[in-house]
Amino acid sequence: MSDWRGEYQKRLSTAEEAVARVRPGDVVNVPIFPPRALCDALWSRRGELDGEAVRLQLNASTHDPGWLSATPNALPFELDFEIFVGDFARPAHDERRGQYLPNLFSTCFKPGDERCAGHRSPNVAVVVCSEPNDEGFVHFGAHHWTKRSLVRRADLVLAEVHRDLLPVRGDVFAHVSEFDALIEMEPVRIGPSEIEDLLEKLPEDRREKMADLIPRIPRDRLAGVFPLLPALEPGTVERALGLGEPPESYRAIAGYLSEVVQDGDCIQIGVGEPSSTMVRLGAFDGKHDLGVHTELLAPGTAQLVEAGIVTGRRKNQFPGQVVATAWTGGSNEDFEIIADNPTFQLFDPEVILQIACIAANDNQLSINNALSIDLIGQINSETVLGSRLINGTGGQPENHIGAFLSKGGRAVTLLPSTALDGVVSRIVPELDAGSIVTIPRFFADIVITEFGIARLLGKNHKERAAELIAVAHPDFRGDLKKAAEQRFGSL
Repeated sequence: MSDWRGEYQKRLSTAEEAVARVRPGDVVNVPIFPPRALCDALWSRRGELDGEAVRLQLNASTHDPGWLSATPNALPFELDFEIFVGDFARPAHDERRGQYLPNLFSTCFKPGDERCAGHRSPNVAVVVCSEPNDEGFVHFGAHHWTKRSLVRRADLVLAEVHRDLLPVRGDVFAHVSEFDALIEMEPVRIGPSEIEDLLEKLPEDRREKMADLIPRIPRDRLAGVFPLLPALEPGTVERALGLGEPPESYRAIAGYLSEVVQDGDCIQIGVGEPSSTMVRLGAFDGKHDLGVHTELLAPGTAQLVEAGIVTGRRKNQFPGQVVATAWTGGSNEDFEIIADNPTFQLFDPEVILQIACIAANDNQLSINNALSIDLIGQINSETVLGSRLINGTGGQPENHIGAFLSKGGRAVTLLPSTALDGVVSRIVPELDAGSIVTIPRFFADIVITEFGIARLLGKNHKERAAELIAVAHPDFRGDLKKAAEQRFGSL
């Protein structure tokens, strides 16, 4: 559109005016790293929304205008936690304030696109976007995810315009004409005076640790977590953002992972633990011509490009490029490398996380995490204590299965051998009743703990049990062996 500036001006609004267009019965998708002002304004309208409840689809919430802590069924909002719950929203799910929606990133729009009858697809999208470029196109910054896909499908599209988003490359742009309301936001200022004010409010025993931590928080995440810091322990923030010193067991896992990584592999790394620490712990040092086809970014991955370890020369899909759905998880150093760098390309998850797209790369290597695994290879990455949901699938199923199906590909699952300071084994005879199987046993492949590598592909149940017992913590191997022999016979 030649007169995009006029279209842009017509769409400028306040957050309150924008959300006044939300109606009872609407389905509002609130994606990862949501627009805070729009969400706050929608919450403020709760007294006006009579009739059918507004359904909110929340993904890895980092902001609560009030709906996560409200009494269930007392307000005109229904909550669905889509794909990933996250630490911030987990108490609300534990208290049954909402329900989990088991989508995949690559297929989350399939119900609305193909099976419309009886399905309530998101008809309202609330997102954060950049200022428009000279042609009137905006992007969605480092946290692209499903935002552009939502904008293209929703009937009502509301966006906050942020001038300080990381400049990104890829198939990431939407035209201003695709939006119904645009709210221009001032950059969030977090300077020395704001930091000093926050530190003064903290107890003395937390002040020094928090003062050391704040400069290490990735700049793209600081604005989101800054209001939460007074309520959080520094150690909790470090763990959530992957900034703490990795435990010694992770170093051992990185050493074993290095044995699995081959020159020319195309890698995907999850950003949970321990996988998010693998780059920093040297699992890829000394390798050659690696590629990256991933969901998001483990800290240090962009630095592998500068070091010449990642070249992408041998990739079948997007050769020479590092591709992802978001740069979420990267470090400040990573973002300095990525900013407006054509080597780093973002795409919608319905493109980049299609299992067929992942599997089209030869030697695709997925590296993800688990909470527990049983002796026949059923992998649980979602629940503890039976059915208590910790996070959700994220992109693990697509990446794991895509790597499994890739020619020469390998699907690696990492997990420390124990939990709760060594009290509980993560390798168990059987998953607890109510546990969710994230990866079925017929897709189980390579499992790594700090005690070694278990190779499950092509092995029967008894052989798998022996492999997994060998990498379990020594304190639990005896009991695991007894359980296995009762079930499968002498090992």
